[in-house]
Amino acid sequence: MYFHVMNNFDPLWAPILTHYELADNLRLNKALIKKHMKWLEPSVKQFLVCGTTGDGWILSDKLINDWLEILTEKNFLTDQNKILFGAFGNTTKEVLHRAKLIEDYLTDHTCEASFFGLTLCAPVNEKITQNEIIKHFEKIIENTLLPISIYQLPQVVKCEIKPETLKYLKDKFKKRIVLFKDTSDEDKVIDSKIDFGDLKFLRGAEKNYFNHIKPRGKYDGFLLSTANCFGKVLREILKEVEENNFEKAENLSKKLSDIIRVSFDKGEKLNFGNPFSNVNKAFLHIIFNKEKFNDLDCKTCFKNNIPSDFLTYANGLLVENKLINSLK
Repeated sequence: MYFHVMNNFDPLWAPILTHYELADNLRLNKALIKKHMKWLEPSVKQFLVCGTTGDGWILSDKLINDWLEILTEKNFLTDQNKILFGAFGNTTKEVLHRAKLIEDYLTDHTCEASFFGLTLCAPVNEKITQNEIIKHFEKIIENTLLPISIYQLPQVVKCEIKPETLKYLKDKFKKRIVLFKDTSDEDKVIDSKIDFGDLKFLRGAEKNYFNHIKPRGKYDGFLLSTANCFGKVLREILKEVEENNFEKAENLSKKLSDIIRVSFDKGEKLNFGNPFSNVNKAFLHIIFNKEKFNDLDCKTCFKNNIPSDFLTYANGLLVENKLINSLK
């Protein structure tokens, strides 16, 4: 296939939200998805599609196919964009099914992004051994063609990839494995001091952004749910770090961390979905709909919409922190 080389590494990725139509049968709101992705530019041009934030664990094959239609639409993406696509499933068999669906589609359709890769997790199994995790990734990588990003996600899969396991896989498959995203908030892999060669490390855990990005921290970049709404702020943090304006970067980091901490704590009390998706959908709904945010439904893939009182709370946070206009 194609897109095996990732040139011009950019440290900021967004696990893009999946937006839905208000209909009897769940379907994608393609217009809103495209509006969202274009709105994020120029701050964010790289997207993980159908990740956890994008409901990738629960989307049907039909909705996955609809996402692929968007990504291969002529003149939508450019060579400035890079795409990772979540091939998620509870078992190796389920992941292979999803990966085949993605690769078969791309065999017959062209995506104009300069890079297209698969994102893979360990199987959902709290009792799994590291040898079984290795066999899981070997089976998938040996039966696919696209470049691979490996995702440390113990919150969902109930197990973790040990540093030695990642080292073995990277040494065996070399340039096929290009990225490692860690959402554990424990940083065991990057703290292991093992040499992983040219592998790039993305942090997926929220808060304390400045302390985790090079040179203060060890990560090469971010793949964060907050980039869905606060990509402009995250890009500014990265810019200030690059220009050695560490005090300004740290202040921005602290402000954003405080907002995310309180909003995610509140979001965890909603009785459906996950806070990563729900909180970001609420913020984006407000940003896009302004004063009318409470007059329109904020749709999820569940029977519930984001409730009105949570939207009001999220709006208050944006107003209080004077972000309601600066993010537009």
